[in-house]
Amino acid sequence: MSLVIEREAPWALVTGASGGLGRQFCQLLAARGYRLVITGRDTAKLGQLREEIAECELALAGDLTDPECLTNLIRHLKKQNIEPEVLINNAGYGLYGESLDLPIQDQLNLIDLNIRVLTELSLSMAQKMREKKRGYILNVASIAAFMPCPKLNTYGASKSYVLSFSEALHEELKDDGISVTTLCPGPVKTAFWLRAGLPDSSKFDFSMTEAREVAQRGLNALFAYRAIATYGVLNKLLVFSAQIAPRFITRRIAKRVLDKAQKK
Repeated sequence: MSLVIEREAPWALVTGASGGLGRQFCQLLAARGYRLVITGRDTAKLGQLREEIAECELALAGDLTDPECLTNLIRHLKKQNIEPEVLINNAGYGLYGESLDLPIQDQLNLIDLNIRVLTELSLSMAQKMREKKRGYILNVASIAAFMPCPKLNTYGASKSYVLSFSEALHEELKDDGISVTTLCPGPVKTAFWLRAGLPDSSKFDFSMTEAREVAQRGLNALFAYRAIATYGVLNKLLVFSAQIAPRFITRRIAKRVLDKAQKK
C-alpha cells in the first residue's frame, strides 16, 4: 500500500478582482495552482468569476474604502486560518478632470483605496509572510507614478506613493524571503477609463496594452523577485524620459497629452 500526501495549495488574495487586470491575475494564479480569495464591489461579477474559476474559493464583496469592510476582510481571513502566500493589490481607480472641478470627497475616497487600503493590506499580510520566510506582494501602480499628471492629479500622486512605498518595502523585506514588486503599466484596455470619467480612451491607442499581457508580466516579475515591472517598449521609454527630463518639461508634456485625451 502506498501513502500519498497531498500538499495543501497555497492561497492568494486578489483585490479588485471582478474585471480588467484583476480577472487576469485570478486566471493566471489559478493556473499556477493557487486557491483564491477575491474581493470587489460588484457582487454579480464576483459570482461569475467563481463560476468560471474553480480556484476562486472565497469571494468577499464590498467597498474597501469603508474601514469596516477592510477590517472584516482581515478578520475573516484570520478566522478561516487563511494566510495568503500571494497578495495582489490591484483595487484602485482614477479621476479625470481639473482637480478643482472634481468632488473633494471622491478624491479622498481615491486616496483611501489607492493608498490606505494598499498600505494596510501590504503590512498586515507581510507580517505572516516574514514569519514563514516566504511571500509575494504585487502592488499595481502606473507609469503615472513617475511624473506629475495634470487632469489625473490625485491618481498620479497616489501611484507615486505606491511606487515609493513598495520600492522601500522591497528593500526592507528582500532578505526575509519576501518579494515586493510594483507593476507600472501604461494605458491598459480595461474599464478604468470609463470609471475615471473618460469613456473614449482612443487617444491612448498608440500605447494601449492588453490586460492579459500586463498581468503576466507583473507576475513574472513578482516571482523573479524584481522591484519594478513595466510593459511595452514605449512605456519603458516614457518612464526613462520622465526620470531624466527636467520636471517642468515632464509636467507640461503630461498636461498636453491629457488635455488632448478629452478633445475630439
